Amino acid sequence: MIRFSKRHRVSGACVFVLTMSLSGPNFSESLADIYELAVSQDPVIAAARATYRADAEAAKIAKAGLLPYLSVTASYTDNSNSEDSFNAYSQKDAEVDTEIERYAINLNQPLFDLPAWYSFQRGKHLNEGAKAEFAADQQNLILRVSEAYFNVLRAYDDTQTRNAEERAIKRQLEQTRERYEVGLVPITDVHEAVAVFDEAAVNTLESRGALRIAFEQLQVLTGRNHRVLAGLGDKFSATAPEPANAEAWASYAINNNFSLKVAKFVKDAAASYARSNKYQHLPKLSLAMGYDKTVSNGSETGTQQFIGNDLGGKNTFGRDNNGASIQINLRLPIYSGGMLHAQRRQAAHLSVSAEQNHIAAKRNTVQSARSIHQSVITNVARVNARRQSIVSADSALKATQAGYEVGTRNIVDVLVAQRTLYHAQRNFANTRYDYIISLMRLKQVAGQLSPDDVYQLNAWLQPELVIQRETN
Repeated sequence: MIRFSKRHRVSGACVFVLTMSLSGPNFSESLADIYELAVSQDPVIAAARATYRADAEAAKIAKAGLLPYLSVTASYTDNSNSEDSFNAYSQKDAEVDTEIERYAINLNQPLFDLPAWYSFQRGKHLNEGAKAEFAADQQNLILRVSEAYFNVLRAYDDTQTRNAEERAIKRQLEQTRERYEVGLVPITDVHEAVAVFDEAAVNTLESRGALRIAFEQLQVLTGRNHRVLAGLGDKFSATAPEPANAEAWASYAINNNFSLKVAKFVKDAAASYARSNKYQHLPKLSLAMGYDKTVSNGSETGTQQFIGNDLGGKNTFGRDNNGASIQINLRLPIYSGGMLHAQRRQAAHLSVSAEQNHIAAKRNTVQSARSIHQSVITNVARVNARRQSIVSADSALKATQAGYEVGTRNIVDVLVAQRTLYHAQRNFANTRYDYIISLMRLKQVAGQLSPDDVYQLNAWLQPELVIQRETN
């Protein structure tokens, strides 16, 4: 299970608050800052933490069925009653007051209870499953924070290229109108430029909305408003994962994937539950030991006459009883209306279901490791190829603009070349973020993702590259 350092979280939060107060409104928050806030503020991980602590009690609850049960009872009774009776020989008219104190201690110890033993085994499996589930939730938090952070950077880069594209097309439109006014180009060139500019303006508006939504997603994780983030530096490079062999990652996944471990512990717990129900028809032997002490005191006041003799006055009485017992109890179910057999069959089917779910989880985990590994390899190649495509698109734009100046190219060619350049820039930025997320997903499926990956990735961020939320 991934363990978070409480000391590191507290000190990191203190440094974060101090830096925020000293740096002013333009301070750039980093991926590590957002992550450390999310560890303590994200409601999803908080709920997962509480669920883990609740599920971790399963082993202790199940173990209690094998341990002695000791109880102490005490009672006090104050009883008053009147008696008025007569017969052929006597007549009685009396008030009786009695005080009774009772103390008892009882001990019960199972001696042979096979279902309780398998229930204890089930509890241990559920406890281990809770640990694995919480570790998976911790890894998922790392991935959710990373995706949310880089989605902001992705949206910001898209907005920047859209704005630049709109400005460039606007300048081209103005130049085209000037050329049209002096008779150098036909009116169709103006119409073409206007149509492209209108589309660029709409794309810019959409990208700004996407940027605001991306910033708001960070607020869902931390509960705070974030306005300025640090951008990803140009020196960041995409490298192939180590080891490069997909089967090695598949092997890691089989041995370390936390979701797969959860499925295994669920399977083991279901098997123990089936055995517990299977042996419900067996006898159960238990030892019971007890000690009981009763003290009673009372008085009787009134008259009692026997054939003319009056025995009036007050009579007191008392009693002190002590007792101890040892019992060996044998319980053998004979017939329960078919309930035990139905429960046994139900538990057996649930065990088969959990086993098949584990098999499916294992196959899916291996397939995910291989496919995500291939995605990482592909993204490495795409980053390098799309970096070169920017150079090619820029060169093509310059050549097209030169041809337009001398009349060998028209305005449509120039607009297409401009859009190709900005499209290449957006593709390059998107591919870098795709690479980062796919690499983290690969580590997650292999059970290797940890907070260290956040801090290593955070080192590539540059605070001077300001990613700022628009105010309007």
